[in-house]
Amino acid sequence: MGAFPKAGLRITSLLVLALAAAGCSKTVGVDPSGQAYKALDAHDYGAAREAFAAAYSKDPHDPFVELDLGAAYQNLGRMDLAEPFYRGVMTDGKGIKPATTTNPSDEGKTLDQIACTNLRLGLKDQASC
Repeated sequence: MGAFPKAGLRITSLLVLALAAAGCSKTVGVDPSGQAYKALDAHDYGAAREAFAAAYSKDPHDPFVELDLGAAYQNLGRMDLAEPFYRGVMTDGKGIKPATTTNPSDEGKTLDQIACTNLRLGLKDQASC
């Protein structure tokens, strides 16, 4: 497992539910019941990275895809590759609140706030965003 699997999985679980909720106003490029999320759930971060990278190539400003691609890289131990995706979420996902979360501490947080939390955890630097 990567250096930060629990943080990445927590965020991944959050987004699976967020994307499945009908209240989401943004159309996303990844089916929440599809292979990308199944790979994340199975801890197959390499397969998840591949699937989310394909979705990212079609819609590079989808903050849900950016966040999950960042989480996949983070769980692969590649914060150097996760960081630009988290920073993208901080722009593209600013103010977007997931409809539901799996972690009570994330309730009411926006995607950019969640990305910042992951970035701080991954870089071990509270001042990183």
